[in-house]
Amino acid sequence: MAPFSTLTKKKTKPAKTGRPGSAIKTGNAATTARKAAPQSRPAARLTPKGASPDGAQSRDAQLVVSRIEPWSVMKFSFMISLVGWVVLFVAVALLYYALSSLGVFHQIEQTIGLVTSTKNTAGSNAASWFSASTILGYTMLAGAIDVVLITALATVGAVVYNLVTNLSGGIEITLQEAD
Repeated sequence: MAPFSTLTKKKTKPAKTGRPGSAIKTGNAATTARKAAPQSRPAARLTPKGASPDGAQSRDAQLVVSRIEPWSVMKFSFMISLVGWVVLFVAVALLYYALSSLGVFHQIEQTIGLVTSTKNTAGSNAASWFSASTILGYTMLAGAIDVVLITALATVGAVVYNLVTNLSGGIEITLQEAD
């Protein structure tokens, strides 16, 4: 007689919380309340793992990412960071012109002039700080620095990944065939 033949499966008792589908005490007997779910689409058929609904077997492929080409990472990250630069420039330009049309920069210039003025001097002229050419020029500079940094960091990351995978073996990925 096998040692596992005496094991029996216990029936689980429903929780007594009063939610739909749980046991509710009514007098001495516990009854189960079930709420009918609306059927908006046909129920999905359950199939065993690896089998598709039409009976054909789907395949799983277990792959390992053991090397990432730094040149392709550099090209990809350069293109993505260029797109980010354009998005940043357009966003700053739109925000600048919206705030400028509302008179925000004029009010800031006046406030800076009042704060920095004394009895003998007129105060700082902040008009050049908030000109469109200054703001958009600094945005272009920051975007160019970002493009260089993002490209360099992504490429160095690919090289570091390749060095680490020589020791650890890489990242395992399981791909499943689509229906």
